[in-house]
Amino acid sequence: MDKKKILLLSLGHLSCDVNGGALPAVLPFLRASYGLSYQATGGLMFAYSCLSSIIQPLFGWLSDRFSKPWFIPLGVLLAGCGLAAVGFMSDYWAIFAAIAVSGVGAALFHPEGARYANKVSGQSKGVGLSIFSIGGNSGFVLGPLLVTGCVGYFGMSGTAVFACLAVCMASILLWQIVRMTGLATGAAVLPVPAAPPAESVASKNPQAAAAPVDPVASGAPAAEGADGDSEILGRNNWREFSKLTVAIVARSTLFVGFNTFIPLYWVNVFGQSKAAGALALTFFCTCGVISNIIGGLLSDRYGCTRIIRLAFVLMAPVVFAFSLAGNLYAAFALLPFLGFVLYAPFSSLVVLGQKLLARNIGFASGVTLGLATSMGGMAAPCLGWIADNYGLARAIQCLGLVAVLGALFAFLLSSSKAPDRAREAAA
Repeated sequence: MDKKKILLLSLGHLSCDVNGGALPAVLPFLRASYGLSYQATGGLMFAYSCLSSIIQPLFGWLSDRFSKPWFIPLGVLLAGCGLAAVGFMSDYWAIFAAIAVSGVGAALFHPEGARYANKVSGQSKGVGLSIFSIGGNSGFVLGPLLVTGCVGYFGMSGTAVFACLAVCMASILLWQIVRMTGLATGAAVLPVPAAPPAESVASKNPQAAAAPVDPVASGAPAAEGADGDSEILGRNNWREFSKLTVAIVARSTLFVGFNTFIPLYWVNVFGQSKAAGALALTFFCTCGVISNIIGGLLSDRYGCTRIIRLAFVLMAPVVFAFSLAGNLYAAFALLPFLGFVLYAPFSSLVVLGQKLLARNIGFASGVTLGLATSMGGMAAPCLGWIADNYGLARAIQCLGLVAVLGALFAFLLSSSKAPDRAREAAA
């Protein structure tokens, strides 16, 4: 693993997703300033997600065919400047368009960033993608803090801080990408040296000819892992990937729902201040970042599929318990559990998706980080309508039903019950 490059990509992920993390914390300020309904507020989350969901797989498909490292700094720049513009607009549709531009920036960054993260991780793809995703999750933690400090103190014009951060970080990323020629050319697939003829090997060393061949060392397709994590190089498993996509959409719907409604829940149900709502969201995301690290470590030990199933089987009970929490302290105590079930499987979902579409890693990243993830944002207006008409608690209970659907598809993923002989042999 090239630690310098993976850390650079993680930093870029942070600087991109800080805007996505800040948006839910900005929503109560927008709602208070312009008298928006819950449905209109959810529509702004839809604006961030819609274009991203449509465009991101396309950018991933392009990154599989052409190296576009400049997508990384450009995505950061658009994501930050789009969100910053929100504080200087008063028309709803202008705000909607600015947030959509921010979503396009996220769509530019994620497929190319995840693709490079996969390449520079070497054989430690689980750890590498965990480090990459930690950067994004840290951005979701930092975003609400910046909103609390800057928008809370300077008013809506405080969103300008996101443009400043975007310009600085995009400049650093562009300079480093140009400087690190290895990263710029990393998309090129290195040719696998042709194996010598079998007859030649046998004549020179009969024992070598008879010895078993290591598929990883030889560049040949690797066998399927013990937990069903297909690692067959040059082969796509679309059937399993489609099941995984449904699970990712379910997880994304819950993720967007809680990021949108946790601040509003604190303000409108528990009667807390907007700053308290933003701090609750920050605590939730902080627990999520820690859970992401734990999930990555567990997936390396037990496999991606098992961690995905563990998270989903716990998800529905935790969500329903949160919706029934009768006071602030009970709801606050459940935030770490929500963080675990929503964040712990994240890197496992991305890594498994890239393994299942080994020929199209960029496209797989565009779907797992983009289309499937952003489709969760498309449910935000529906959740907002339910909250407007039946209350926030009822909207969260609907998210519990989505969690049940995700668990069903998580358990439909194939899983080999054979012992992990490859890991035992390596040990």
